[in-house]
Amino acid sequence: MNIPKPLYDQMIDHGHKQLPYEACGLLAGNDQNDVLSVWPLENENESRVRYYVSKKVVSKTLKQIASRGQKVLAIYHSHPTTAPYPSYTDIHHHPDEDIKMIIVSFKKTLPEVRCFTINAPTYEQYPFSIITS
Repeated sequence: MNIPKPLYDQMIDHGHKQLPYEACGLLAGNDQNDVLSVWPLENENESRVRYYVSKKVVSKTLKQIASRGQKVLAIYHSHPTTAPYPSYTDIHHHPDEDIKMIIVSFKKTLPEVRCFTINAPTYEQYPFSIITS
C-alpha cells in the first residue's frame, strides 16, 4: 500500500486530535493500492479502548468514496496507550479480509504505525510505503 505523506500526516493528526480516545477512519484509493483520500470518522463511543461508527455513517461514507471512483483500502484506528497490534476485538470485528487494518499507536512519544491483513482469528503484518514526492 502506498500512502502519500500529506494523507499519512492527516491520519496521524486525526489520531492526535482525538486523544485520549481512539480515532478511526478509512483510507480509500485505487486497484494499485495507492491511497488517494482519507476519511476521518467520529468514534461515537468516545472510548480509550474501542471505536464505534454507526452503519448509517459508514454507508454514507462508502457512497461518497464510490462516487469518486475509489474503494476502501484500509480501516485505520488509533491505540492511545497500547502497541500497534490488533486486539481480540479488532480481529473479530474486522469486516472484510480484503480491507487492511492500520493501527496508529500513541503509546510512545512518536506515533508508531503498522498495517495488517486480518483473517480471523489470525493477522499478518502488511507492508506500506509513505510516498514523499
